[in-house]
Amino acid sequence: MASLPAVRRLEAAGFRAWPAETVEYEGSWQKRLTPGHATRRANCLVPLDPGDTRDIGERMARIEAWYAAAGVPLVVKETPLCPKPLLDWLGKSGWNHEGEVSVQTVALADYAQSTGLDMIPSHDVARFVDACLVVEGGKSRTPRVAMERLFRAVQPETGMFILGETSDHPKAVAFCVHDGDMAGLQQVAVAPSERRQGLGRQITVAALKWARLRGAATGWLQVEASNAPALALYADLGFKESYRYRYWRKENAS
Repeated sequence: MASLPAVRRLEAAGFRAWPAETVEYEGSWQKRLTPGHATRRANCLVPLDPGDTRDIGERMARIEAWYAAAGVPLVVKETPLCPKPLLDWLGKSGWNHEGEVSVQTVALADYAQSTGLDMIPSHDVARFVDACLVVEGGKSRTPRVAMERLFRAVQPETGMFILGETSDHPKAVAFCVHDGDMAGLQQVAVAPSERRQGLGRQITVAALKWARLRGAATGWLQVEASNAPALALYADLGFKESYRYRYWRKENAS
């Protein structure tokens, strides 16, 4: 069973590393809203106290109306902090779960001296967003302006890593958020034509070395539980699962 204090700490780090434009609370349930951005992390309800179970039906009706007014479909993020009565209510009210994600951590003690690529991160958000879009092959569901706005909103120190011979032809990207003694890896991606060459490993190690040298002691990331190649890579780099989360979406919701 996941340690609830560890889950709270990692969730808080995740909020800072992937900020929503609007954050409001319904009791201890956090409402995150970022119109124009396609990621569920920036647009979801996140219950943060297993004991906060009062007036579930009434609160969910208000929350659904709040998201509907913004033109954003509501999804509920289920972590180990989510109250079981709420999950029971969702299951009985036409909601289905989807998209299981593994949250993993690694101690960074060895990364400062580890062999591997040394990289100086970029601090040019526009250039990094362009590289992300190229690496993703035009498949991003989030408009460029929304991506750039989100990356600029991150408050802790960030390192934007681009691996490639020229800035016009990036091979891999990684976004690392140095937040006190934590380092969160976001947006790690390798261009489809460049995979199976060890580039994911190179850019991940480079980002973690950078964070370790700046004082981070623990690295963390989130990876789709169905992404077997990424899970194998991170396991080989020493990452271990802390907990999993998934999303709930109302049946027939767009």
